[in-house]
Amino acid sequence: MLDIQFATPALDRSVSLRRQLTAQAMQVFGGWGYREIQIPLLERFDALQGALDEDQVARSFRFVDRGGNLMVLRPDVTPAVAKTFAFQLRGLPLPLRVSYANKVVRIERSLSGAQVESYQLGAELIGRGGVVADVEVLLVVLEVLERLGLKRFHINLADHQLAHHLLKATGAPRRIREDVEEAILARDPDEVRTILEGLGTRKPYIDSIAVLAGLEGGLQQLDWIEKTLPNEIELIRRVHYLRDVERTLAELGYGKKVRIDLGEIDGPGYYTGIGFSVVSEGASRRLARGGRYDTLIGRFGAETPAVGFSFSLETLVELLHPKVAQGARQRRSHEVVAVRESDPVLGFEEVLERRRNNLPTRVIARSEDR
Repeated sequence: MLDIQFATPALDRSVSLRRQLTAQAMQVFGGWGYREIQIPLLERFDALQGALDEDQVARSFRFVDRGGNLMVLRPDVTPAVAKTFAFQLRGLPLPLRVSYANKVVRIERSLSGAQVESYQLGAELIGRGGVVADVEVLLVVLEVLERLGLKRFHINLADHQLAHHLLKATGAPRRIREDVEEAILARDPDEVRTILEGLGTRKPYIDSIAVLAGLEGGLQQLDWIEKTLPNEIELIRRVHYLRDVERTLAELGYGKKVRIDLGEIDGPGYYTGIGFSVVSEGASRRLARGGRYDTLIGRFGAETPAVGFSFSLETLVELLHPKVAQGARQRRSHEVVAVRESDPVLGFEEVLERRRNNLPTRVIARSEDR
């Protein structure tokens, strides 16, 4: 029999702590111009099914309503946001910035049983691709962590498109590619080599994929791939893109907090570009996860680039509850700061200076021809 653990007892101090953490995070989101969005907890399964991967479907709670419709309790916020945008918000000017503090309902297995309900704090930047958008959401994550007083953490930065390109280049069938992915996530380069050598995969690809499974991480992973597969144009383009994101964050003072880790490729199946997770020594699980999902909204309508993230509120409470402090939210108009795609550091330095002074700020990406 499944041992179900609900997220919160009826009377628990974490209720007020969650409320305080939520208020602080939402204040940061609002400071960057993200507006809170409301999405339903209950959806028709057939309307949401196309945006959920197999794992999300398997962990979801479904039932038949009185009208015979198969319903699902929201297992992930991002697909629901994508659906809401496609059906209700399509006509709004882009980019659109939305934030949320919502409950999700899904089976989260642990050593002590299975947790059913949990809370997510997150934000989505819809309608904008490129370095400026990806760096913006990472800076929002970093500001939330700073506001909450967390110091011992780092962000692992990967690229799902890069990993997908490498795995596809092996020519392996889907089942074998999934085995290779599992070996990467298990940080087992020997198993990666064993599987791919059995397929007759060329050595440069075996070596590059084995690098993803390594524990070292860092820019040397990008160096190795660039040196080993210099003629893979799309692959090299992704390597350069990751370098640009990492370099921008480093020049903004976050070099010690952001670490390239190309093996960090788990998570929802809808990620198509960068992916990242926030980890801390004192936490039992990831504090946050995020990434780019440029094809997810297209499952409901026209394709629209997007990037976002979500924090696990329970994990934040577990780690930070001694440091929680109340803060008042003040609504003020946002100053627009233009950030150039070719040199984003200068613009983001202005943005960060304003945010350190708690000034509401909205980022606009500006190309060279504007």
